[in-house]
Amino acid sequence: MNVTFEEKDALNALLTIELNPADYQPKVDAELKKYRTRANIPGFRPGKAPMGVIKKMVGPSMLVDEINKLASESLFKHLEDNKIDVLGQPLASDDQSDMDFENPSDFTFKFDLGLAPKFDLNISAKDKLSRYQITIPEDEVEKEVDNNLRRFGKMLEIDKTEGDQDTVKGILTELDKKGESFEGGVAEKESTVLLEMVKHKPTQKALIGKKVGDVVNVDIFKFFNDNEKVLASTVELPAEGIKDLNKDFKLEITEVKRFEKATLGQDLYDQVLGKDTVKTEDEFKAKLSENIEQYYKSEAENQLDHSVSHLISDKHESISLPDAFLKRWLVKTYPDNYNTENIDELYGKESDQLRRQLIMEKVVAEFKLEVTQEDVNQISVGYTAQMLRQYGMNNPDLETIRYFEEKNKEDKNYMRKIGDIAIDRKVTDHVKTMITVKDKKIALDAFYKMIEKHNHEHNH
Repeated sequence: MNVTFEEKDALNALLTIELNPADYQPKVDAELKKYRTRANIPGFRPGKAPMGVIKKMVGPSMLVDEINKLASESLFKHLEDNKIDVLGQPLASDDQSDMDFENPSDFTFKFDLGLAPKFDLNISAKDKLSRYQITIPEDEVEKEVDNNLRRFGKMLEIDKTEGDQDTVKGILTELDKKGESFEGGVAEKESTVLLEMVKHKPTQKALIGKKVGDVVNVDIFKFFNDNEKVLASTVELPAEGIKDLNKDFKLEITEVKRFEKATLGQDLYDQVLGKDTVKTEDEFKAKLSENIEQYYKSEAENQLDHSVSHLISDKHESISLPDAFLKRWLVKTYPDNYNTENIDELYGKESDQLRRQLIMEKVVAEFKLEVTQEDVNQISVGYTAQMLRQYGMNNPDLETIRYFEEKNKEDKNYMRKIGDIAIDRKVTDHVKTMITVKDKKIALDAFYKMIEKHNHEHNH
């Protein structure tokens, strides 16, 4: 066996493996003998078929299997022994000659390799970022109190509508020019509307003072503020069918309700913060203030982390990759996602992600960063708690979080994601120690306008 490595340039190489019968034939013969001992061939006793028959039956396929296996093992052993760092996976070279397995002799395998680029980290104390200290408006606590009063409020049935904060539910039916139900038209479609949302004042006024059982004629387009998308969804018609509707509809009122905010008290405190966390209004507001402050600190830190991520990528965008090889590898490996027509368009995102991955690995290796089991556990608990809040569990207790977390850990994809987050966190935190981070005060509105501007610039 002979293995040669030819570096075409800094990012591409050709690895050639030459096999002769002495390399593969003993392995093929051994496999044929194993097969013979367990072969059950008609006309022969089990395990006693002549070797000539065995070779004729399975010899070619075993030869192919053993040669491919030997070539693959030799390829990866050479890469490992010589610490050759490749991107993607080796590909059969375009100038690979056909193999004649019917007349076995010497075989030559040629593999194209995409080599990982060599580069130095370009991050130092000269790089400067801001950790924003958000100035919280004085009325923020009162706004949060009101948000929670609304959040935990409830709908009450009332005798009749009295103002724009009342809600009407009813059945919509299309009318003809005579004011009768339009034959073949929209019929008995249920709709619920908060009167405040009806912007056409005469229509809104027509709905005030109404009770269950009342019938009100409305201009359907004014009723839905000329929002054809909402109208189409309500009457269950395609968007193009809306223009053919008669504007006159009747609304038969089936329900009248009014939203009532919750009231300050122990029930609300427990719903918002957890049972018996606070006992008085002052304690409630103080805890909300603490949570608000912590929330905006977290928002500011997230913004800094995002800036660090951009810094890492921007300072290393000149890192070259074996682009032609990687495009070819993506098309061959993921044919459902990539083809010769779309690879040039989609490759940019893939190369950015790969470049970032290389930088992350470089930081981990150069500074000997390690993700501990404690790191993984902390991130897993936090991630699970966040998921539960998104599903509506506002203050999940630790026991509940632990229960769902243990279930999540049974999913390999979940654990892979948590591992990726843990590594990203380690790298981001370390990069913060390598650069200069200065505190900078900023108004709340200005902070979010800055983020909005950033997102617009990077998503358009």
